[in-house]
Amino acid sequence: MRNLSYFNHMSDNKGTKETCEKCRKEFAWKVYSDNYPGGKDTEFIDCPYCGARNASVKTSGSVITLKI
Repeated sequence: MRNLSYFNHMSDNKGTKETCEKCRKEFAWKVYSDNYPGGKDTEFIDCPYCGARNASVKTSGSVITLKI
């Protein structure tokens, strides 16, 4: 599982396409409501097809994953 840096996450405000490390299917993810100062938690990026945990990001928002 990869930890995505806060800088890389914030420079990509449109979300990101990923390929699942387990099932190899492509999916998209995005962080919503990341506008609160402080209080960052680790949110996990789970594959919407098989549920495998692929990465994590520190944010005050929520991670949404989508099948593509």
